[in-house]
Amino acid sequence: MKESIKVVSMDQVPAVPLGNGSWSRLVLTGETVGAQKAMLGYSVFTPGTSTPQKVHAEEELAYVLCGHGELTIGDEAVAYGPRSALYIPAGVPHGVRNSGTEDVIMVFVFSHPGYPPTSDAPTHGR
Repeated sequence: MKESIKVVSMDQVPAVPLGNGSWSRLVLTGETVGAQKAMLGYSVFTPGTSTPQKVHAEEELAYVLCGHGELTIGDEAVAYGPRSALYIPAGVPHGVRNSGTEDVIMVFVFSHPGYPPTSDAPTHGR
């Protein structure tokens, strides 16, 4: 049987609440299209949002469509803005902060067919 191309509308997958009115949708995954090696998602971070730092078992790639903020890494922050491409290696604790006045919208990809195994970042030293 031949594999076929699939199109998924973002509205076909449920939103995952991130707090402060922010959300993500896991759009192309093993569950939604049968992906075997990667997944694609879409996130909206409202102004003032600062997510808790997480550690993913897989590397993450993201592209910022609009908005400004920082990736938090421990006590440090790395700024991003529209048209920024982000690379987060596996195992690096990080959070997303929207320090601007408009929504941060980003598309993200993991080298895993679904949201990868993830844990809370250690809090010592912060």
